Amino acid sequence: MSNSGEDFQVVTRKKWMARKCLRRRDRHKSESDYLIDCPDVNVEKFQPRLETLCADMRQSDYFLVAIEALQQQLVVLRKPLERIVCLGLGPFSRTYHALHQAAFVIELQRHHKIKEALYFDPVFRDSEKELIRMFDGCLMSEDCAGKHEATVPTLYYLPHCPYALMHNILWSNWRRENLPNVFLISNSFEMLTMTPRSQDDHITRIVEHCKETTLEDDYEHHNVFNDLSLHTFPLESLPANDDEVFWTRCAPLKVNEDELITEAETTFAALKLDSE
Repeated sequence: MSNSGEDFQVVTRKKWMARKCLRRRDRHKSESDYLIDCPDVNVEKFQPRLETLCADMRQSDYFLVAIEALQQQLVVLRKPLERIVCLGLGPFSRTYHALHQAAFVIELQRHHKIKEALYFDPVFRDSEKELIRMFDGCLMSEDCAGKHEATVPTLYYLPHCPYALMHNILWSNWRRENLPNVFLISNSFEMLTMTPRSQDDHITRIVEHCKETTLEDDYEHHNVFNDLSLHTFPLESLPANDDEVFWTRCAPLKVNEDELITEAETTFAALKLDSE
């Protein structure tokens, strides 16, 4: 591990999968204990550390490939990105994965010269909120549960977030004129829909009309960006407005806390495995 992540525990995919073996009750208690016990950061000292990581991110192959993939889809839309919405980033001053993901979002904002970058995660501490503001981000005043409308071309960054959040982004923009404004980096729709669901939902319905670009995890720090894809919805790929069956909205989904895959849970699971 490089010096930029020296205080964080690298979690292998095997350990990440082993997290699922923890009982739900114990897992939630473990996450809570971890978040409470982890010492807060000094914002003034942490800011240059994050800035250094941003500089490294800007030059990484992973970032450059992601930027190229995004640019190709913006050419199709013929409009620039105007907004970033980041949901479920995690406690980035306390966990290794979320820290690198924060650097990724910050550099995306800088690259595209985006003025409006909105963040929400209930686990953010005051120090993390202050850091977001220092890096030209804004905090959403309430939990939208993914119900956010893309009135302008918007990149939604949902790293390893619950299915319901991704579904609700689509639900909020389930109109032929809105979906092309949605650029969504999240877990792969193709992978998510490999297992049939018991009810109709927007992810299952849109997957065959979606342009999915896999963002290969060749980042030098493994398992930070695993299983993520860029999803776009080109106008020409969408059904016509008169397809009433397709364009009838499903119900929004409730975000279940048991679904959440947080960075704190992941880190604790790895630490527990290492000690056994």
